[in-house]
Amino acid sequence: MSKNNSIKCSYLGPAGTYSEIAAKKFFGENNVFIAKNTIADVFDSVTTAEADYGVVPIENSIEGSVNMTMDLLFEIPNIRVVGECVIPIRHFLLSYEKIELDKIRTLCSHQQAIGQCSKFIRSYLKDPEIIFTASTSNACHIIKSIPNSAAIASENVIQIYNLYTIAKDIQDSLVNATRFFIISKINNNNNNNIYNFDDYYSFESYKTSIICCPKFNKAGVLYSILKNFTRKNINLTRIESRPTKKQLGEYSFYIDFEGSIADNKVKRALIKIEQMSSFFKILGSYKKWIE
Repeated sequence: MSKNNSIKCSYLGPAGTYSEIAAKKFFGENNVFIAKNTIADVFDSVTTAEADYGVVPIENSIEGSVNMTMDLLFEIPNIRVVGECVIPIRHFLLSYEKIELDKIRTLCSHQQAIGQCSKFIRSYLKDPEIIFTASTSNACHIIKSIPNSAAIASENVIQIYNLYTIAKDIQDSLVNATRFFIISKINNNNNNNIYNFDDYYSFESYKTSIICCPKFNKAGVLYSILKNFTRKNINLTRIESRPTKKQLGEYSFYIDFEGSIADNKVKRALIKIEQMSSFFKILGSYKKWIE
């Protein structure tokens, strides 16, 4: 692909983050990659057409869902999910100093990375001050001016920032992975209506993501929504709830399932769910990630 035809993709930066790894794994190296300071900035770059696509983390196998991404998917109307990418996560403890573990006084990283390494932190570090950063790579910038400090980040940043490796593979589980969504802007002539999608052919190789809020907050309401999938023999792969931030006790449900919105049985299930919802949004149908 020539430079003029390159895809422009934004990601949570700076260079060396897992989001950058996911972006390059999904699109390939020969494209234009734009580092952003926050997940919200990635969404903004897509809605303003600065980037064709954005790559944002949605869930981790240890720490669960990324709430910021979930909230922005709910709040921003003209964004759709067009793909997913799953990246194995290996966390490294890094520093600009050759420092012993018990001498580390400050530890910096993204909140998710800190959570994914909680056992190591409790077992080997002497109660350091923890500073949450916008990204794992951002932590490497911050510790440069802090003595007796270290960052948790990917192996990719070691050469970028000329860091020493203090410890390898410090994540709580060796089977640690993060799932990323590939997002794009919905064109004005594409109203995202479930009845108009006709470009999905191999239904079984697709997943679909939706958000819905029940019309009524009453006992059994979630069961009533989910039984529409059971009746159509549709396999759910993920369900999460988030507060709508409108009133206490009101939640939105994020549901991923196998199948395409071009599949008639999926259409029928979603029509029923939309009728039961005060808010209903199809985030998109996309090919399952296969390594």
